[in-house]
Amino acid sequence: MILMITGMLALASCGFGSEGETTTISIEKDGIVRSHIEESFAQSYYDKDELQQMILREAADYNREAGSGCVTVEKVEVENQIATVEMTYQKALDFAEFNHIVFFNGTPGEAKDAGFDLNVVLSSVKDSLETIGQADILSMEDYRLLIMDVSKKEIQGETITLDATVILNGKAQFISENVTVSDNCKKVNRTEDAEGLAYILYK
Repeated sequence: MILMITGMLALASCGFGSEGETTTISIEKDGIVRSHIEESFAQSYYDKDELQQMILREAADYNREAGSGCVTVEKVEVENQIATVEMTYQKALDFAEFNHIVFFNGTPGEAKDAGFDLNVVLSSVKDSLETIGQADILSMEDYRLLIMDVSKKEIQGETITLDATVILNGKAQFISENVTVSDNCKKVNRTEDAEGLAYILYK
């Protein structure tokens, strides 16, 4: 019971995914990040109230350190043996730090200042033969750059990944090779068996 709820808490807080789970992360124009997770909650000994209290406690602990309202638990609901968890983060940094993962959203210059390696090659979504490098990326200050870790992780002995659909507040223009796009370039996902950091330059 405890391991199951801890695992669900990790899924809820991290936006990580495993087979059969639906995870959506939305980036709003004001920088707010919203996560929506659905996970099987079928066993009779699973306890929705205990799950809710654990998630609320984690959010409260984070807010005591980072500031009130940085993380908000919007919903913890169990219906038809499916648990739904919705959370709001005031900025991408809160999402990253709360979940102990890489999730940066800002200008290319801000990414460089934050210590991210921009010596990468990104391909155009419209034409994969068109590529850009570090100098080009840094010159595109009117674009937003999303950087996230899509490597496999070990949580409670289970191998999981950041297998989420990210909804952008714009359209993906250039991406790293471990990214796929959909919905008229408004949504991005990790490619199958992807590793490392994923880069999405969007506008």
